[in-house]
Amino acid sequence: MTAASHRIDTDTLRRGACPSLAAPMQTGDGLLVRLRPVAPALTADDLLALASLARETGNGLIEITARGNIQLRGLTGASVPRLAQGLAAVGIVPQTGVAIETPALSGIDPSEIADATPMADALRAAIAAAGLTLAPKLAIVVDGGGVLSLADMVADIRLDAVVANEGTVWRLAVGGDRETARSATLLAADAVIDGTMAVIAALAAAGPATRGRDLDLPTLSASLPEGETGQETLSWSKSGPRHPIGKHNIGGHPVLGVAPAYGQMHADRLAALIQSLSACGATEFRLAPHRTLLVRGLSEDGLVAAQGAAEREGFWCTDQAPGRSVSICAGAAGCASASFDTHAAADAVAAHAAGLLDGSVDVHVSGCPKGCAHPARAAVTLCGTAGGVGLVMSGKASDPVLATVPAEGFVPAIQRLGALLSNRRAESETAKTLLDRTAPDTIVSAYQGHP
Repeated sequence: MTAASHRIDTDTLRRGACPSLAAPMQTGDGLLVRLRPVAPALTADDLLALASLARETGNGLIEITARGNIQLRGLTGASVPRLAQGLAAVGIVPQTGVAIETPALSGIDPSEIADATPMADALRAAIAAAGLTLAPKLAIVVDGGGVLSLADMVADIRLDAVVANEGTVWRLAVGGDRETARSATLLAADAVIDGTMAVIAALAAAGPATRGRDLDLPTLSASLPEGETGQETLSWSKSGPRHPIGKHNIGGHPVLGVAPAYGQMHADRLAALIQSLSACGATEFRLAPHRTLLVRGLSEDGLVAAQGAAEREGFWCTDQAPGRSVSICAGAAGCASASFDTHAAADAVAAHAAGLLDGSVDVHVSGCPKGCAHPARAAVTLCGTAGGVGLVMSGKASDPVLATVPAEGFVPAIQRLGALLSNRRAESETAKTLLDRTAPDTIVSAYQGHP
């Protein structure tokens, strides 16, 4: 494999496309490469090799993204080809083409309705064969259900396995997560590929910027292969979804979900974690959404030891981890577009407004209005602006801010907001309920320090 075979397309060193080995993204600390290995399971040697490559070709920073991808930071135009060569040498093959996501435990979770992997593989092959031009960030979810289903993952196209009177069918929907996506039709397994490819063709025909949310659903549904009648009694998987961080029992076998704080770690820290977990009996690792690494092969005693080892290495590994409901981007330290230190801001939220972090709402800390770390709406978004750190309630980072404080005044603002929520909170009340009953003007006044 030569460097020429991995020549970088410099026209794609920009925002608006998913960064890859062929098209890295320029950020504040160099080039960023995102990859998802074709293999659903990684070995300890795979991850140790990845850590070594991150040190050798970048600045050593590794991220697990909200969608369960790996990102390597601080690369250069000269080092990206070396990364590609190193990955090939150790047998880590990145997926290419349209992103098609399945639950991390597809095919091994006995509580799932259907194994999503064969359907996803068939769809990936059909899309590749069609050769259509699609939006660079187009995302497809094929969700067979199970304990760690992808019910909360937003996608342009969703295929969700559903239990019907006559067996399993697949709901084809567009533009959302399992609850918010607009249903197009129900399809038997043998009709799923044709039905989904009709949606893919509609997206391509509408232009390369078209996303699932942009489709005319009534017109689209009329053009789809005839599906199920829609009169059946339908149900989703009853065992999920759960947040992947923490301890799980999958078919009688322990699984531990661990996550680097806010999704980012240094290669040295990852290597130390993997060596410690291997000593506890871990044999397999799987990337999962919510910036999580799933650890398999542990005994019950090994699970306890592994959890202790992960905590000592600074990783989150319980479902009570204070920052697990916070999404943050690299911030000013890693991105030229960001205007403040998102890691420090997230730490301030955890320290002074921990009541927001009970898991009932999402909190998004974004260095700029692009909102890369959490494109969907969040209950609370703290966004970098020209004037400081803006506050958005029940919206996206790109939405108009309700209030702004200077970056140097952010910690006092969060202290005031935390005190307000603590004083107003009823016993056993969730953050969601508290925010729902608190007037936005009251929150804005506390944030800005107005009496």
